[in-house]
Amino acid sequence: MQEIITPRLSLRLMTEDFLKACLLEDRAKSDALIGLRVSHDWIEEKDLMRLRMEEYRTDFKYVSWGLHAVGLRESLEMVGFIGFHTRPNPDYLQTVAPNAIEFGYTIFLPHRRQGFAEEAIGGMLNWAVKRHPLDNFIASVSPTNLPSTALVKKLGFQKIGEQIDEVDGLEFVYSLAVGKLNSLSSKICL
Repeated sequence: MQEIITPRLSLRLMTEDFLKACLLEDRAKSDALIGLRVSHDWIEEKDLMRLRMEEYRTDFKYVSWGLHAVGLRESLEMVGFIGFHTRPNPDYLQTVAPNAIEFGYTIFLPHRRQGFAEEAIGGMLNWAVKRHPLDNFIASVSPTNLPSTALVKKLGFQKIGEQIDEVDGLEFVYSLAVGKLNSLSSKICL
């Protein structure tokens, strides 16, 4: 099992078998496959599960960059998820940020405001630069999502544009140069 360890978190790769078990709402199997107590909030993300399963099937090299459960190391409870939208350096980012990768994350409501998102982001970004020579990280955030906007700014991301997402509507696009990861590195134990 691919696992990224941070001081309080275990980021565990969501495999195709895990996603299938979740789609079937087989809680015992999904818990066993990921080694965490899977949150009901995650089970509600069926569209995302189906999308990532299709992407895993069409691009096997993408799997390790895909979805990761955010779990608490102490209690083994799933508190959110994080992952990259593609493998590094996708075509759609070439005009805004060549040699970049975009990520997204969700921390479930009962676990917000405890620093889990910041810690998970630090873990994922540091894992990524150890596996591929990237120049930038991209985060697209709805202007109405004030907590995520504040977080990406706190982490040093700079707004580089805007886009309209088919599902989420207007999003601000933020970029962070890989060289600015040092402030995140001190919080990560890989």
